Amino acid sequence: MPTPSQPAPRGSLAGHALFLDIDGTLLDLAPSPEAVEVPAWMIALLQRLSDKLSGAIAFVSGRTIESIDRLFKPLVLSAVGVHGGQIRAPNGMIVVDERLVRELQSVEPVLQETIARMRGVQLENKGSAIALHYRSVPERGREVLKVAELIVSGMGSQFAVLMGKCVVEIRPRHMTKGSAIDQLMRQPPFDGRTAIFAGDDCTDEDAFEVVNRLGGISIHVGDSASTAARYRLTGPEQLRDWLQQVDAA
Repeated sequence: MPTPSQPAPRGSLAGHALFLDIDGTLLDLAPSPEAVEVPAWMIALLQRLSDKLSGAIAFVSGRTIESIDRLFKPLVLSAVGVHGGQIRAPNGMIVVDERLVRELQSVEPVLQETIARMRGVQLENKGSAIALHYRSVPERGREVLKVAELIVSGMGSQFAVLMGKCVVEIRPRHMTKGSAIDQLMRQPPFDGRTAIFAGDDCTDEDAFEVVNRLGGISIHVGDSASTAARYRLTGPEQLRDWLQQVDAA
């Protein structure tokens, strides 16, 4: 995967559908998800963009949809939560695979017991995925990965391990950000538009690939040397500036 060589395109968003990752993309990373704050001006900006796009805007995040709504309250948009494990359609309905959720929850007690012996590692149960955070102890990354891989090896082929920035997640294999964007792009008001997706992490690569296949605009936020994204912005501040510029166009 080459390094993106083109700055993100400028101009009007007319005729586009906008998909935004949150942590590390729209917002700067914080020591914990709970420490992130969203300024009022950003919520107003996103509401204006939603109005201009007739609602064709969605968050695409590893957070749960409940967490997304708390963060951006009172704004409520279409959303992809838990890396595709949850999808909120434009009509407000949230779709999850309850059978796979039950299977995933069956291994949570074993993971809790294991993680309790690993100081600094935190388990986050998202329902559709289980995340193991080690941002405060990055040296434990390999150890955390081995634990997750061992658990998944006994769960069957429907589950996979997903690595992000100082986090390892266990989740259903077929539920990805890319597959969720593909589903939303088949529904109004997203259908018939050109998709734009901005993300920053390796967990966003499948979404970049889907957006590229759809003939859309994939934007990597950050300095990754290897990505499927075709355009780049250097960091969250630059993405926020870009959103303000396209809002004014």
